[in-house]
Amino acid sequence: MPTLVLSMPTPTHPFRNTESLLVVIPDDGIDVEAEARLYDELCDDQVSIRPSTRPKSPQGPPSIFSRDIWLNDNSGTSLAFAQNVHIAGWTSVGDKLGGAYVAYDCVIHTKEGTIIHAHKRYNDFVLLYDALKHSLPKHQHHFIPALPPKSPFSRYRAAFVDRRRRQLQYWLSAVLLHPEIGACQAVRWWVMD
Repeated sequence: MPTLVLSMPTPTHPFRNTESLLVVIPDDGIDVEAEARLYDELCDDQVSIRPSTRPKSPQGPPSIFSRDIWLNDNSGTSLAFAQNVHIAGWTSVGDKLGGAYVAYDCVIHTKEGTIIHAHKRYNDFVLLYDALKHSLPKHQHHFIPALPPKSPFSRYRAAFVDRRRRQLQYWLSAVLLHPEIGACQAVRWWVMD
């Protein structure tokens, strides 16, 4: 008598090929509305803090354990005009035989609330990089990150272009959101060109 053996397919994890960190937050009855109210209250409290309400520092030597230290780092006004930067997507323009290229949709939110869509090629990023290196003082060059490398053989593959999009988004954010570099004339010309 033949024996019937049922083989169950082995379950595969849907994220087994991902390289990113996936954090699963357990659902322990989190009240999202209560969390949102708490967040709003904390944000309102931060706005209501005025410099005149700061406690006075003690006259003794500074202490790393002091609870009344107020760091003013990044609390001043930035000269940069951008508030938020991201690259929403990309598209191939033209055909591969006749000089095709990839254009990235750079979305720049200004402090005034204007949204600018600038369609830029990789070479445009290289031009901005070169312009910044030539126009900025030497002591600010280390604030400009390196651009992602060129890859002529895989430049039209979707995985490569999407990875480059993320790298260019990091690069553009570092440049445009920097308090001094983001305000320089080379950046403004690049955005408006």
